[in-house]
Amino acid sequence: MTSSRIHIAADSVCDLPAHIVESLKVHIIPTYVNIGGESIPDDGRSLDRERFFRELPGMRSLPTTAAPSPGDAETFYRTILDNGATRIISIHVPEKLSGTLNAMRLGAEAVGADRITLVDSLQLTFGIGYQVWAAAELAADGAELAAILDAIERVRQRTRVYAIIDTMEYLRRSGRVNALVASVGGLLKIKPIVDVSDGEVTSIARLRTWSRAEQRLQSLTQDQSPLERLAVLHVSNRAGAEKFLDSIRDIAPSDTLVIETTPTLGTHIGPGSIGVATLSRDWRR
Repeated sequence: MTSSRIHIAADSVCDLPAHIVESLKVHIIPTYVNIGGESIPDDGRSLDRERFFRELPGMRSLPTTAAPSPGDAETFYRTILDNGATRIISIHVPEKLSGTLNAMRLGAEAVGADRITLVDSLQLTFGIGYQVWAAAELAADGAELAAILDAIERVRQRTRVYAIIDTMEYLRRSGRVNALVASVGGLLKIKPIVDVSDGEVTSIARLRTWSRAEQRLQSLTQDQSPLERLAVLHVSNRAGAEKFLDSIRDIAPSDTLVIETTPTLGTHIGPGSIGVATLSRDWRR
């Protein structure tokens, strides 16, 4: 439990590593991955990421993903409040892309919505994680609600998340982000670079080779420097992520993280993809 009476909560799509979650005392509610008839919490323990992504291309039916239930949310919030929190700031995957925020809203109403402030992150993966990280640090220092919410907004404005999608097949099969799939059309061999902002995923470039896509991703990352934080993201492609990090080492902070995205997100993106989440140093101004 943090020394602050304001506690920070998020869903597992934020991709914060376990050691950061533990050190910042962040509360994480898992989303779910449905494989066959089994619904598995995407909590970093119940589902082996390496095995899941290795087996994903050969699965006859693409797994589906699900938000926590309102009952899960209610229990989650009651536990936090029972452990001494007077208020919770709860930061989540965009409402445009998931039912998670609505489930959390219903859970909050059952507990007492006046004690819980819900935040639509309008971001994915570490784009959410940066907001959670900043909020938790301020909460631990005893910051007031308004100051924490202001910081979340400033972090959001200075965060960029870009990714090279190795194949559009998984997005097409999942039925998610249909506008993105339609914008690329039937060119499944194209390597699109996508941008996540304002709760939407859009294609900002279509490259014919992986090397050209990497060069464009390098340029996009460099445009955001100087950086306070950087995470290089991947879906079952750590070697590719490490190689990309080497190519931008001159602008990468010393504590840059290499993160394999949660299966909840990776199910829709597919193995092989890499990306970045940047946080510009000027967010503190």
